[in-house]
Amino acid sequence: MARLIVLTPGLAGLAHELGAGWITIGRVDGNAFKLSETSVSSQHCEVRVRGDELEVHDLCSTNGTYFQGRRISEAVLKAGQVLRLGEVELRFEAEAVGGLPAATFTNTMLVGAKQPQPGAPPDSEPTKPAKPAGPSARRYQVLFVDDSLAFLETFTELCGALADGSWDIQTAASADQALALLQRTNFNLVVLDVVMPMVDGIQVLGLIKRRHPGVRIAVLTGRATETNRAACLAGGAELFMEKPVSPEGCKVVFNLLKELVSWEGREGFSGALHQVGLQEVIQMECIGRRSLILEVRNEQMLGEIYIEVGAIIHASVGDLTGARAFNRLLSLTGGEFRLKPFEPPSQRTVQESWECLVMEAARCRDEETDLVERQAAKSDTTLQPVIREMPSTTGPDFTEPDEEFVVVATYDGEWSPVEAAKP
Repeated sequence: MARLIVLTPGLAGLAHELGAGWITIGRVDGNAFKLSETSVSSQHCEVRVRGDELEVHDLCSTNGTYFQGRRISEAVLKAGQVLRLGEVELRFEAEAVGGLPAATFTNTMLVGAKQPQPGAPPDSEPTKPAKPAGPSARRYQVLFVDDSLAFLETFTELCGALADGSWDIQTAASADQALALLQRTNFNLVVLDVVMPMVDGIQVLGLIKRRHPGVRIAVLTGRATETNRAACLAGGAELFMEKPVSPEGCKVVFNLLKELVSWEGREGFSGALHQVGLQEVIQMECIGRRSLILEVRNEQMLGEIYIEVGAIIHASVGDLTGARAFNRLLSLTGGEFRLKPFEPPSQRTVQESWECLVMEAARCRDEETDLVERQAAKSDTTLQPVIREMPSTTGPDFTEPDEEFVVVATYDGEWSPVEAAKP
């Protein structure tokens, strides 16, 4: 089995076995091969075995990827050659040599996505969804643009499975590839990374908006800074998100992309993150542990939700504050919202976790909907005529009235007057 062996003192002996697909190497959790050394970027590079060679692709690392003394963006190593990431040296071995146990690593970048298996054909395509969309189902054209081939491989497979055949996904690892594909295909959605070589994602965003104004664009990046967020939203992106590192995060990202690509002008919220539900936006911001103010408005009201490092600390609308204000804002069925830079509120009125708040708001919405439906059903009920039985004029219970009755008319389909009896 091919592998990479670390040579740098302090990390010497650390090794990682290589399969057939792309894997990432970096300093933080989420990489297939984690190197806890300060000169290594959070996501430094990615590698893939091709036969007895190793393909290397730098991911815009801060301290660079070096081969044979030169900083490279791409390179191909032969067995026994050395690669340097920042200050960490690694040797590529085409076949594992006995006597040195390899450390075991799990790629958690996209937990739940199928990882490449050792021995699989190098050029094998990601597994296609087993269940294709029906002939009448709408199919969407989606383009993923990211310089990380490992991320494209795993995220494409994940979204393809979750979309159940309703997405036709293409990928591009550079700006020129993306623009060429856009010339040939009418895409419904483009998902962009920010940090890419030569031309970054913000520049690509501007080019796409000018050349293809009808395409919806979501930014999915590992560097979700406030500066990048502001630049992307100002440049026309409908959605700005951080790359997921957990199963829950992956599902949230996919659901937001699904909402965005399938929106056809239905009622809902619009704003900085066009036509995505408030609950999904709050989930995304809290999972990402971000700090901001979510301003929500419609024709009747204006409210704010304060999120600090992923925790909801205050909400207000009209005279309401705290959880009551939060529930009121999430009960709205339409309006618009926008994200504002975080500033500490004058008071902190929320102590519950955001998960509890969202669940409680959903319960309140359900109760309100049920009440409205019951009231509507009650108002639709019409009064039925009341039919009373006349007493029988025959039988043992019948008694003659004390008073004398005078017949003045008879009825046989119509009323006919009767001449009064003469004395």
